[in-house]
Amino acid sequence: RSSLSYFFCIFTVVTNLTMADDNSKTIVVEDFSNPTNKWKTLNDPVMGGKSYSSLSIDGGVAKFTGKCAIVPSLQAPGFITMETGGQFGERAAKIPDVSTCSGFEFQLKTNTDYAGYRVSFGKAHPKGGRFAYGYKAPLPMDILPSVGEFGSVTIPFNQFSDKWDDATGEILVTCADDPQYCPSSKWLKSMETISFWGEGVEGMVDLEIQSI
Repeated sequence: RSSLSYFFCIFTVVTNLTMADDNSKTIVVEDFSNPTNKWKTLNDPVMGGKSYSSLSIDGGVAKFTGKCAIVPSLQAPGFITMETGGQFGERAAKIPDVSTCSGFEFQLKTNTDYAGYRVSFGKAHPKGGRFAYGYKAPLPMDILPSVGEFGSVTIPFNQFSDKWDDATGEILVTCADDPQYCPSSKWLKSMETISFWGEGVEGMVDLEIQSI
């Protein structure tokens, strides 16, 4: 198999990175035992939004907790995010070139059964889009480790799309269905921002990530 075809960028708490074999390579994007970037949370900005969140980084783990609540004026769930780099007017995060990679591999756990986890990167903006910026992919419970247990989760880049619903976070047109919405080389070389979301589903969020 081609070595490039199986490259993965790992968000994991590794202090000593080793090669699994001669046909694979990993690039550490962030290590929460000694994070490179500043991370923060953001809650839905709609007037009257009730969502809340917090972030703590300790012992090599980023702990993102909060609640995605119903926005009274919309009668629909809002969102919370854990992010670095931001979208508007903030300094870009220091993220290595991952254009030789085929996807992310996360070491993480959820402490609650929540169906609205998502991850996004970059600031791509498709034609006709409103508030949806960046490439997004779901983190469904059926691919996450058992609740309360750390494990490895792989998300290929071809699972990300920048054509998503800014009200719910759901993908509207997948990368597989229309390649124009696939992550571009530009944003894989310089992502600038990464976010983990609790979005579009009312409920409690409790996500722990070993070094992004």
